[in-house]
Amino acid sequence: MAVNCSVDFEEFCRLGICSVDFEEWPCQARIYLLQIQPFVNLVRFLLLNVTPFIIIFGVILNVVSFSMLSTVILCDSGLSLYLRALAISDNGALFNYAVGIARHYSTSINTLYMNSRFLCGLNSIFMEFFQITSTNLVVSLTWTRVGAIIFPLKSISKNHNRNATVTIVVLTCISFLVSLTKLFSGGYESDSVFEYKTCQKVATPWGSTMYIYIAFSSWLPSVFIFIGNVLLIIHMKKSELIRTQMTCTHRNNTFSSSRTSRTLLAVSIVYLILLLPIGFIETLELYWDVVLTKSPSTNPTENDLYIKWLQEKMLLKWCRGLCFHIYHWNFAINFFLYYLTGKKFRDRVIDIMSITRFRNF
Repeated sequence: MAVNCSVDFEEFCRLGICSVDFEEWPCQARIYLLQIQPFVNLVRFLLLNVTPFIIIFGVILNVVSFSMLSTVILCDSGLSLYLRALAISDNGALFNYAVGIARHYSTSINTLYMNSRFLCGLNSIFMEFFQITSTNLVVSLTWTRVGAIIFPLKSISKNHNRNATVTIVVLTCISFLVSLTKLFSGGYESDSVFEYKTCQKVATPWGSTMYIYIAFSSWLPSVFIFIGNVLLIIHMKKSELIRTQMTCTHRNNTFSSSRTSRTLLAVSIVYLILLLPIGFIETLELYWDVVLTKSPSTNPTENDLYIKWLQEKMLLKWCRGLCFHIYHWNFAINFFLYYLTGKKFRDRVIDIMSITRFRNF
């Protein structure tokens, strides 16, 4: 049965195909997009309609968290400094997502970026910079806490804030250097799930730098967070056994230490759970586009393989979009994790809410 490929370019553009080589795509690939359209519509709805609410509430909650962690009661350790830096970095990531959505909805905004090489480069760098910085901060938080539990005597120091500041500055510089790779490789910018016309005309869509980017932004942090959490849980269990042998004074200190560990454990585990899907799909898509890449051919067998490859490439793109949306939640939910696992943070929130209610009455 003959396949009808009479759908015009504008209609297929609405379905997510606006590629410059659209007319060269085989008919089977165009029809395949129609078959997966329900899934595409779901992902598009999440990215363009749900993500804006994540951005708004995430920014508000991160500002509230930053304010709470800056109070005298909660800023008594290097932990507070890490979490405040994380709130700033998370808001930076959310702002970049807002830019992507704005470029989708507003042609004038996207044109502004396309006409400015500086804005394009800046957007590419900072889109990755804040994401990588947040990830590195979570890794550092995890291992700082592991070190404090495994080597408690060495962790007794009055320079927690200075050490945390130095660590944050070093991590920020490393994240920025890794983000500079986006100037030489367009990566996902060349095929954004936000569906705006890309301004990456010089940089190649893929390259060896993308292996560095994916390893540094996904897999290495995931491995470090996982190992750190395993060590943290093991030593927390040991602390539970030792706790019954301690005096009341020491027990209170251990409880406080345990609460801090639970907060960091919650933050790092949730981050790991939400990071793994996007890391997996990015790796698979990179392998598909670089190692398994196919080209159109006059040979029927080879051309069938190309069509199959192109169809899977479209499916992988929208799977990446779904995982990317899931990953967005990483930057908006820390307030709830602090509230659920941190007694001092929770008490501070309740106190402020009580004062606010009293003033309203």
